Amino acid sequence: MPDNTNTHTTAVVTLWVNGQDSRDGMATLTQIVDATGEHTVHIVTIDERAAACYGIPQPVSVIGGLVRTRGRWSPTAYRDRAHLLGGGGLVYFLPNAPSRVRAVRALLRWWFVVARSARDGADPHHLDPCQESPASRRWLLA
Repeated sequence: MPDNTNTHTTAVVTLWVNGQDSRDGMATLTQIVDATGEHTVHIVTIDERAAACYGIPQPVSVIGGLVRTRGRWSPTAYRDRAHLLGGGGLVYFLPNAPSRVRAVRALLRWWFVVARSARDGADPHHLDPCQESPASRRWLLA
């Protein structure tokens, strides 16, 4: 799916999470240069509509980050970038996606899985996207 459903400003891209229209909400990707690895990271925040569509409890804005690697997008789910370095929070490395839109949807769907699992009594610290079934991994990237 081409990434032509977005608007650009200097280091910010806004795109529709379903890739077609704004019914399912918007995501904003804010580009920063990671001082630790000296690579570009796109911090992903969502609006209230996207949170509601994907069953993500509010108030949530940051759902993770994207890094472009070898022509694909590597999504990492977190609520705070500090969790990547110092621990103390949930961090999940998701499968690579072919486009930014799909990578954002993977983040949204993963947080849906986390919220559902927590409601069902599972400990979110023990969830691992790599241990999900192949069908679940395909659904994450659809």
